[in-house]
Amino acid sequence: MISRADRRVAGSVRLGSRGQPSRRFSGLIRQGIHLFLAAVLLAGGAGAVYGSSEGAETISGDAGSDELGASDLGRLIRDWTSAFQRDHAGATLRLRPARSLASPGAFDEARGDAIYVGYRLNREAIDGFSRKLGYKPTPIRVALDAVTIFVHRDNPIRGMTLAQAGSVFSRSPMCRGAQYLATWGALGLIGEWRTRPLQVFAIGSADDVYDYFSEQVLCGGALGEFVQVRPDSGSVAGAVSESLNAIGYGRGDSTTVSVKPVPLAVDANMPFVAPSERNAVSGAYPLTRFLHIYVNKSPNRPLAGVQADFVRFVLSAEGQQIASRYGYIPVTPDVAKKEQKLIGTGQP
Repeated sequence: MISRADRRVAGSVRLGSRGQPSRRFSGLIRQGIHLFLAAVLLAGGAGAVYGSSEGAETISGDAGSDELGASDLGRLIRDWTSAFQRDHAGATLRLRPARSLASPGAFDEARGDAIYVGYRLNREAIDGFSRKLGYKPTPIRVALDAVTIFVHRDNPIRGMTLAQAGSVFSRSPMCRGAQYLATWGALGLIGEWRTRPLQVFAIGSADDVYDYFSEQVLCGGALGEFVQVRPDSGSVAGAVSESLNAIGYGRGDSTTVSVKPVPLAVDANMPFVAPSERNAVSGAYPLTRFLHIYVNKSPNRPLAGVQADFVRFVLSAEGQQIASRYGYIPVTPDVAKKEQKLIGTGQP
């Protein structure tokens, strides 16, 4: 049916001197084509986002792309999900970042079948979970992660203490009794390096690495005002590799031929420890943490269904290989076996 607006447009058509549509009419035709194409594209986009009732993907990151983001962890979660889906077509799995549990009102809409992936939950998140469900979430250790401070490959620095690191990156470095540092000479370098200014790069607050680094190195404080923020570890490593004066932090997989990791010491009277896999597994490297999966498991019965299947997959050889591709360190066989028993899903 033709609308009144369409009739008005049709009634306004005028032919040119040779019987061809006028410029005004040609412009209307082009505008109509553009609107039609835009509508087609929007319809296609809606189908891609919402899917149809047939063939829709049922395994999803329930938090959406905004929460998973483009962080290292977000990409790992997506890769795990994609690999799991190949052998579990039709299963429903809702994955969310664990840090979302720390947001206000997170448990008002919490779903019992959601799986949360991330690092250590804070006390507020655990208490909120307990108030809603009557018991604590069950943490499953699925990988190790080492946070590394790195510099340009030609930088001669031998190591740093955590206090020195805080003095470089923090807005308020006095939490460890140290002064703000602005030159490489303040970190003990001599010669031409003594007066070189520090050029500092860091991951921003949208990534879990920021939370951990803030807690462990900055005493819960914020980054300094002169720190240049990048979205992920790879971006920080890239920036550091291009400047001789640069220093940054990121996950362990950021170490490339163009940057070198800096060994760290907890205190000035302790030895520097390199961020190697061996030192991370042994716990000798100070900035090492476990990556967890948090599940809603009743204390009186084992985890079952697709949630249990996913945990088993992540702890399997394939799941651990995917984690290693993103720079995470696989858990040992003993740890994997303990985590399998913890959720009651049998042996690995």
